[in-house]
Amino acid sequence: AQQPLGMALHGLGDIDGARTYFEQAVRLAERGGQPRPLAAAINALAQFHRAAGDDAQARPLYDRVLVLARQLGDPVAIAIAQLNLAMVAVGAGESQAARAGLLDVLNVIAAGGADPVAQSVIEVCAGLAASAGDVPPAARLFGFAEAHNERTGLQRDAADARFLLPLIERARAAAPAAFAEQARAGGELALEAA
Repeated sequence: AQQPLGMALHGLGDIDGARTYFEQAVRLAERGGQPRPLAAAINALAQFHRAAGDDAQARPLYDRVLVLARQLGDPVAIAIAQLNLAMVAVGAGESQAARAGLLDVLNVIAAGGADPVAQSVIEVCAGLAASAGDVPPAARLFGFAEAHNERTGLQRDAADARFLLPLIERARAAAPAAFAEQARAGGELALEAA
């Protein structure tokens, strides 16, 4: 019950109250001793920190989630934890670590275990390309992601939007015409081609 209360308070702008409930959810899950609820509670707290721009607080929490996901043998949870760590790495300017994490996620997807995260991989790759100033692939991948979101009704969460959108806006500002052209082309791609 603590996590939904934390999310509700966060949505209402009560940051301190939200943090309290997210932290309580972790403590309760730790006492419960079950890895899946503990991973979910820790991930929610990490997302809270990342949405607030505090990647330094989020990173060790995502590391814990990854350990728990591996213990569970859950490929989707493993991929999500690695994606979150890749976003933190991009934010810290650690492109090699981000690439390594993304490669791990792509391997999990290729093994057939995490298809639901394919959209997020595309977005993180777009953010990585944009952070490196590589406008054409950033625009193409972002164009695909936007079109895919529109077709499927998917919405990115606040932490992911905080990661991706400033990077994309910087890439768009660097080369507006090229960005628009590549984004249009990306919007016409199939998932496998993106």
